[in-house]
Amino acid sequence: MDRQGLALPLIAAAALLTGCPTDEPATTWTLETASSSVTWDDEAGSLSMADAAGSPVLVGAGAFIQLDDTAEGPRLAMADDRERSVEQDTVDTALGTGDRLRITRVGAEGEPDLVWSIVGYPSTGVWTFDVTTANTTSAELQLAKSGALEIPRDRASSLLVGVDPARHRILENGHYTVFDFICELRTGDTPVEPGWAEVVPGHFVGHSVSNWNHAIVDLDGAPAWIAGALSMHASSPVFNLSFEAPWADAADDGRTPFTYFSAEEAYEPHPVALAAGASWTSETYRVHPAEPDPLIGLENHADDLAAWLGREPWHRRVEGRRIPNGWNSWSGSGSTGGHGTDIDEDLMIESLDIMATELRDWGFDWFQIDDGYEPYYGDWWWREDRFPNGPAWLSQQIRDRGLIPGLWMAPFTLDEDSQTAQEHPDWLADYTPVGTLVGGGYEILDLTNPEVQAYLTDLFTTFRHEWGFEWLKMDFAYYALFGDDFHEPMTREEAWSAGLDAIREGIGEDTFFLGVGGLGLNYAHLDSMRLTLDSMPIWDHDPEYGEDEHMTQQGLKPTVRTAGRRWYLQDRLWINHNDLIFFRSNHNDETWPDVTHEEARAFATFIGLGGGVVKIGDRLVDLEAEGVNVLRQLVPIHPAAARPLDVFEREYPEQWWLPITETMDGYDESWHLVGLFDWGANEDLTTNPFTYLPDDGVGTDFSLPLSRMGLEGTWLGYEFWTGEFLGEVSGSLELTVPSHDSRVVALRQPTGAPSSWAGTGRSPWAARSCSRRAGTRRARR
Repeated sequence: MDRQGLALPLIAAAALLTGCPTDEPATTWTLETASSSVTWDDEAGSLSMADAAGSPVLVGAGAFIQLDDTAEGPRLAMADDRERSVEQDTVDTALGTGDRLRITRVGAEGEPDLVWSIVGYPSTGVWTFDVTTANTTSAELQLAKSGALEIPRDRASSLLVGVDPARHRILENGHYTVFDFICELRTGDTPVEPGWAEVVPGHFVGHSVSNWNHAIVDLDGAPAWIAGALSMHASSPVFNLSFEAPWADAADDGRTPFTYFSAEEAYEPHPVALAAGASWTSETYRVHPAEPDPLIGLENHADDLAAWLGREPWHRRVEGRRIPNGWNSWSGSGSTGGHGTDIDEDLMIESLDIMATELRDWGFDWFQIDDGYEPYYGDWWWREDRFPNGPAWLSQQIRDRGLIPGLWMAPFTLDEDSQTAQEHPDWLADYTPVGTLVGGGYEILDLTNPEVQAYLTDLFTTFRHEWGFEWLKMDFAYYALFGDDFHEPMTREEAWSAGLDAIREGIGEDTFFLGVGGLGLNYAHLDSMRLTLDSMPIWDHDPEYGEDEHMTQQGLKPTVRTAGRRWYLQDRLWINHNDLIFFRSNHNDETWPDVTHEEARAFATFIGLGGGVVKIGDRLVDLEAEGVNVLRQLVPIHPAAARPLDVFEREYPEQWWLPITETMDGYDESWHLVGLFDWGANEDLTTNPFTYLPDDGVGTDFSLPLSRMGLEGTWLGYEFWTGEFLGEVSGSLELTVPSHDSRVVALRQPTGAPSSWAGTGRSPWAARSCSRRAGTRRARR
């Protein structure tokens, strides 16, 4: 068959049917799904995408690669004036059966071939894209970047969502690959951030540069654009998006386009060396151009991501497993009044006895030792002056009290004075120039070195099978992403995966593996991920930082802002960890306002509705009755995450919805939970620029239409924290939430019988029972 693949036989057949024979080869190919279509125009060398009504979404799209250097290297694009061929077939993937176009651009002398793959899944409306670089030359090539989908910055190309980008909102999932601890929401006409493209490796030039995935939402109701990477094997994919008014010519229907878009990946710390005859395929990118509901669209993306990676959340792999809930000895750092690194055996036993007495029987199962047991980062043995009986003895003490032991480590980083660093200098990687600036004074392991991989496997075999720990919290590992001069030629992401694989070989699949940092790189490896910077015992944020300094803010509300925008990962890909619950304040710094009980309870409510890890951030030896009683009412946790209904409207979402359709113990009942919050100062994200909403201190009157949750008819309402029966609720839920507080309303259809949870004192989102619950006890004071 000639290079036009299946297209020429189809054209010939059509000619026979119509009686109009033709020798002309096809110049366009079209694929269709339920909600959109794509057309490749071979003469123009570009792809267009239209919605179900035929209105354009993408115009002039293509793919590209860049050789030698991400900033100035030669750039090869599908639209270049080169010979091309097209094939059409079907494929079966984790997403189902799809129709595929494979477009090959034949390289000129000394150039590789490019093969662009576009797959449409008819029943779901999803598209996937990847681009393969085939080195058909006789020399090695250096591949610096791949772009599996691009809208070039020219007047002939565009991405169209709604009428006006100023009315669009872009939900990011991290920023410029390295800023993974924040999750910003921006206006569609957001200006470029000067300087980042020059500082951050990869030369990403969008006005919005989102890690892993993004969503473009039109506040005026047009369907949402959801795009994300399905793989992160060898890179950290980003999504560039820009709107520049001088380049934005309105479409015939009046919609104003975005002027630049790319789904691309840079290969760091150095380009990939592609030998003669070798090929390299980019990550796979998923696009749904017309999601009717962006919240559901993001959840659909997470479902597809889990399917593509073959991941099932930890609590669903074994029948009867629950979301892990427990305590962390770090307790919010010593600088803010927690234990921090100032821990020893006696303190852990005292804390352990308190937890076994006051919290275990209500569902707090896990007891995690954090930083402070080791002499140096890199020397992961136990200090005899602090823990004379050693780790195996301590983990057995935890287990003897009916709890499960966990342990913190920073396995990829080393203090320069550590014995490991001194004895094995050949195990260490150099830092990149950016890494030198951000490395924190630590040495880092070269994760490509087979000796390092064997060391990690041996270390974590000891961790699991000799010391007896069943929860691993991995911290500060992200410094390894700034490594250079590796033992084996790999990208930083390939090295990262090699390190995680070595750890997992040691701990096994049953050990609960929690990470901090490197979000998307952990999708295929970890059971849980802390989604934010460390939380702190303060309602807003450290007074040292301003309202717009999101990258440095730590506190309860900053945690809500970032974690709340990543709700869709929970119970789909893994278990979200939205960090620590605090009832205490920071009395080490008088500039920090105290945390009130209502504020602490509001944040605990957010954690409860999030469906993820519930972790106590206070010193157990100081925890008082009010805090104990709130904690007892949170767990065991229902694993589903509440949906933030106003995530595109408020900086700190105030309205959350959680349908309870699955309980842990076989109850047939179902109901709907509504979480309502008064966060104090907030921002109205529906205006451009955003409008600051000051804290008036008087609370918030909510009127939430039931239709926003797809509910009709009459429901019975019960508010959990006050114990108030709200009576019949129809049309909308009307409720006042006091300042810096929360309310949780359970909506249940009338059945003529009482609910299974009303009057039990347990939250309506908790699992229905705890296997070790032993009846009500008085909280200690």
